[in-house]
Formats: sequence, structure tokens, C-alpha cells
Amino acid sequence: MVDRNGQLDLLLVGNTGMGKRTIGNTILSRDAFQSDSGFTSVTKRIQFEYSDYNGRIIKVVVSPGVGDTDLSQEEGLAQIADSMKQAVAVNPEGYHAFLLVFEFGQDFTREDENTLKILRSFFGEEFVSEYCIVVITHGQLYKPKKHGDAPFSDWMTSQSGQMKALIEEVNGRVILFDDVLKDEDKMKEQVDEIIKMVDQISVRRIRYTNELFKMARHERERMLVDTKTPFIQEESIIEASLILQQLAQVQMRDPEQQLKRLDALKARADALLSKVKEQDKFTGVLQNIILSSRDIVECVEDQMLATKEAIRQKGIKKDEQKLLKDLRAQRIRYLENNNDDLKARIRELQKKGNERNALSELTVNGLKSKVKQVEDAYNE
Repeated sequence: MVDRNGQLDLLLVGNTGMGKRTIGNTILSRDAFQSDSGFTSVTKRIQFEYSDYNGRIIKVVVSPGVGDTDLSQEEGLAQIADSMKQAVAVNPEGYHAFLLVFEFGQDFTREDENTLKILRSFFGEEFVSEYCIVVITHGQLYKPKKHGDAPFSDWMTSQSGQMKALIEEVNGRVILFDDVLKDEDKMKEQVDEIIKMVDQISVRRIRYTNELFKMARHERERMLVDTKTPFIQEESIIEASLILQQLAQVQMRDPEQQLKRLDALKARADALLSKVKEQDKFTGVLQNIILSSRDIVECVEDQMLATKEAIRQKGIKKDEQKLLKDLRAQRIRYLENNNDDLKARIRELQKKGNERNALSELTVNGLKSKVKQVEDAYNE
């Protein structure tokens, strides 16, 4: 019966073509994984297999190539994010060690540097120093005679730049791996060396767990959002330009109708701001785009306030005009009533004047003048 308590869980990560699956097959003592020695990744999904190693279960999990060149940066990071989440999901209890795979004889490239940057963003800044072992494949290319009969440890100390920094960061946990060995005893020695180093890391029985993975979530999301920034920025600029174009076409001749257009523009501006905030995921990467989107919302809101004020002023003017019209109508009715009374009095006085000659011409003319004033006022 194998010892589950002594199980070792290993995650192999590295660029495409570095030999991760070859190492995995050697550890498992069988061809469990198809070789990834080509320039493109054999699979874009997590693979894992088990093996019995001296009565202990060894679980080897192999990730897809981090530097897959047939993918865009955004697609590559999205794939890595998915792969690393899978890696955590297929081993929820965590990993005892990460095997960072590099190729001997190759300079430490910008791609290698980017790989480490990505891995740190996914697993946290401390994961390299705490949980990583550097495995350098194509160890058969290291020729002692060519390198002055110096042991590999001397070669390690002779390194400079990024490789030197990495060796120091992992506290010298570096293994030279010959991936063309056919001698089973020597192959076993290589595996023994890896397992021994893993045991040294996991002596405290502390694994890299899902909780640690969750703690590094913010930095992962920052990197993923950062790769999408150019696309999000262009998309936001297009939508903002269209909103501003329609905003410039708003006129005050019919403010009630324009307010309906502004309501629709406000909804679009709010949707733009909400979408950018959602895409930012509280990382702050899209802060400038968020501020620009908020400015668009405020522009629309300012125009809405101006339009509502125009409607209010229009209402006040309309009320004033109605009041003046009502007052004029009242005046006209009053004058009409007075005019009728005056005409009646003139007729009455003229009648009496003819009969009694009691009405002077001056009185009649005065009343006629009064009637004319009333008629003139009516016609105003």
C-alpha cells in the first residue's frame, strides 16, 4: 500500500519547448506525457499523472507553455490564468514545489524574464524563494572539459544578470537535468536529486495552497486587465466620441424633446462608465479611462440641467403670458360693459333733449368723447 501521507505534489512550469513533459516522464518512470520539444505547445490544458516512488505517491502536474508564441499577449495571459486556476483546482491541497524549467546553453531572455513576472503575478512575490526549484534541461550539453572540469555548482556561481538573481532567489536550488539519458540508474539518480530537494523545501510540511493563490488574486487581475487596456481604451474612445457628437447636436428650440434625447445619452454614458469600472476589477489599471468616462457623464448631466432650466424658464414665460392675456380679457370685458352703458345714456339724453331741449351740446359731445376713449381702449 502506498503512503498517501508522504505524497509529493509537483507543478512543472516554463516556456514552450523547454522539456517539462520530458522531466515529468522521467519522474514518473514512463511516457505519460507527450514530448513538448517542439516550438509550439503540445497541449493548452493542464495534464497530470501519478507514480509510485519508493512507496510514495508522486503527482506530477504539467502546465501548458507559458511563452506560447501562436497566441496574442492577451490570449496568452488569459490561457495562463485559466491554466493556473486549473492547476490549483486539480490539486486543492496545494503543491510542495514548483519546478521552473529552463534550457541549458540559452541566454536568460526577455521571454524568460516575462515568464517569471507572470508567475509572480499569479502566485505571489514570495513563491519563487519559498517553493521553486530551477531545473535546467539539456544537461547533456554541459561538458566538464569544455567548462574546465568545473562542477555544475561552479557554473552556477559564475552566472550573472537575471540568471544569477534567479539562482540566488531560489537559494541555489538548481538541478542540471540530462534529458537524453538511457541508463535507468542515472535517470533514477536525477529523480532522487529532485525529490531530495523537494523534501528540503517541504520539510515544514507547508504547501503552496489555494489560500495563497487567492491572496495573489489582485496582482493577477492587474496583469490581465493591463493586457486588455489598449482594446478597452479604443472601445471607450469610440463610444465617448459618439456620445459627444450627439450631445453637440442638442438644441434648445424644443427643450422638452431634447430632454428625451439627453436621457438616452445619459443612459449610454452611464453604461460606458459602468462597463469600464467592471473591466477594471478594482485594480486601478483603467483609472484614466474611468475618469474620462466620468467626465462624459458629467457633460451630459450639465446639458440636462441647462435643458431643464430652459424648460422651467419657458414655463414661467408661458404663465406670465397667460396672466397678461387674462388681465387683458378682463379689461376688455370691463370696457365693453362701460361702453354699452355710455351709449345707452347718450341715446337717452338725446331723446330727452329733443323733447325738452334739456341736454346741452357740450354734454352730448362730452359723452361721445368718452365713448370714443372706450372704443380706443378696446382696440389697444
